[in-house]
This record gives sequence, C-alpha cells and structure tokens, in this order.
Amino acid sequence: MFVMGTNRWEIDIPKDMLVKQALNFADEVKSKGIAELREFYLAHDQKLLWCTWETDNLQGLEAAFAEMNKQSGLISELNQVEDMYPE
Repeated sequence: MFVMGTNRWEIDIPKDMLVKQALNFADEVKSKGIAELREFYLAHDQKLLWCTWETDNLQGLEAAFAEMNKQSGLISELNQVEDMYPE
C-alpha cells in the first residue's frame, strides 16, 4: 500500500537539518523493514513536508512517525493513498 505523510512544524528548523533528519528517518524505517520512502516534497518557507511511502506495515509506520514526532516536535498525519501509475 502507499501512504502519504504530511508533516508540519511550528518552530524554525534549518532546512539542511530538516532534510538530514528526514533522510535519516527514511533510512531507519527502511532498515527495519517497515516502509520505503518513494517521494519527498518540501515547502520549507511554509513549514510543510510531504512524503510518500510504500509499506505493508501501516501500524509500524504509524508507530515510527509517533516516535519521531515526540522526539522532533513535528506534527504528522498519515493517509493511505491509491497508486495511480499505469501498469
């Protein structure tokens, strides 16, 4: 299944640090077999980040995001989305 993550934050976070943390999180989630990051979009000036994941473990991904939010102060929402690419 594909999952869209929408992330926002209220404090100022330097762009380079945010990108590094996001990519480290993606590597960690992948190494644990929870999900694989497919796409990543950042609107830093609007304090928004979107990411698309492929997973068969939605509960694991939700738990990983909850832990990340607790540590980072991000506010995230995950929603299952449909794959619309032609086969």
